[in-house]
Amino acid sequence: MSWPRSQLLEIGDQTWCPSWLHQHEQFSLTRLWNLKVPGWSRGSLATQACSVVEEHLQDLSSYTILDICAGAGGPTPVLESEINKKLESEGKKPVQFILSDLYPHHEEWSRISKKQQNVTYIENRVDARAAPRFAAKGMKECRIFNICFHHFADEDAAGILKNNIESADAFM
Repeated sequence: MSWPRSQLLEIGDQTWCPSWLHQHEQFSLTRLWNLKVPGWSRGSLATQACSVVEEHLQDLSSYTILDICAGAGGPTPVLESEINKKLESEGKKPVQFILSDLYPHHEEWSRISKKQQNVTYIENRVDARAAPRFAAKGMKECRIFNICFHHFADEDAAGILKNNIESADAFM
């Protein structure tokens, strides 16, 4: 039996939502990614995502990871820290992470990139349906979406996946 499609909507997705509320929503989501509940979870969702990335991307040092819908940073700062800590202990080159979004959070991204040298950001708006390749020449590009896919209508999601297949080497 097939179920009808359901699309979850967040306040920040609404056209009437003021930018300050959208930004607050993004900060809240970032905090949820990094929430640790002692005795209930094995680290935060972000630290658990690290093991998924490590399991599925061979030779991580050859990748640039682009967070195509980064919001206020989401799990990317934790991913960068945890993954690169492990690579450094193995004597490998660090992975570069890039934050991008249709609605960039310059202030927050600037704060993150000042604290973490392997995180940079794209200042201009990036439409995930038509994103160019951002990895340096000779590097592979993996695009991560975290939990943002529920924001997209079917047509947009199809365009995003098509762009990833044509422009990136991997996506998660």
